[in-house]
Amino acid sequence: MRFFRSFLVLALLAATAFAQEGGVAELLAAANGGSAEAQNQLGLLYARGEGVEKSDTEAARWIAEAAKQGHAGAAFNLALLYASGQGVPEDHRRSRDWMLKAAEGGIAEAQFQIGFLYNRGEHLKRDNRLAYRWMLKAAEQQHARAQEFLAVMYYQGTEVEKDLAQALDWYRKSAAGGNDSAQFSLANMLFKGEGGDPDYAQAYVYASLAAAQDFPKAAKLRDKAARKLSDDEMAEAKRMIAAATAASAGD
Repeated sequence: MRFFRSFLVLALLAATAFAQEGGVAELLAAANGGSAEAQNQLGLLYARGEGVEKSDTEAARWIAEAAKQGHAGAAFNLALLYASGQGVPEDHRRSRDWMLKAAEGGIAEAQFQIGFLYNRGEHLKRDNRLAYRWMLKAAEQQHARAQEFLAVMYYQGTEVEKDLAQALDWYRKSAAGGNDSAQFSLANMLFKGEGGDPDYAQAYVYASLAAAQDFPKAAKLRDKAARKLSDDEMAEAKRMIAAATAASAGD
């Protein structure tokens, strides 16, 4: 389950305020007292070696304790541990099962990954209807890659009626989340007038944003769109790019 593994570090980078002086003892007491949140956080500390000696085995043990109590975040973490064999034997069936529990518990990343597994037929029977269902749940939580996945489904007519306007809308939402491939696809649709009239200024904006992230062919598309713009349109497009860049940087 290689797709899961790339998210292992992300999952274990949760805030660990308990790692401050005196915090670990309090966290351990709460974990021993049955607090699922404390157990999950303690597991994360062991995984990172923050405030405690790093131990994959202890990390997995505490995270598993929390997951068994229905802690959705811990279920997600445990799924990743089983996928990578970190602190537990590598077991893709268990990884899938815990990922499904995390998805059912509302974790957007888990919903996305379960949707991906259904789409690929990897460790689950291929079912694009269920892939769509889980991707939609994640997308409604502003998960940019799930939004892009829905855009592709609508663009291709996979398990849904082909709808370029819907594809355009989902690409916009994903692009707003900084997804470079969605920015490029959106720019391409806008340039061609797919799902509406051509909009070269918007195509220039989104191609520029994708090019700034070194997305392949984005610079070429940006330059094609630029040749369609008047001086005033170009000035406005550049203002939009500056605003979008500032927003993504948190300025």
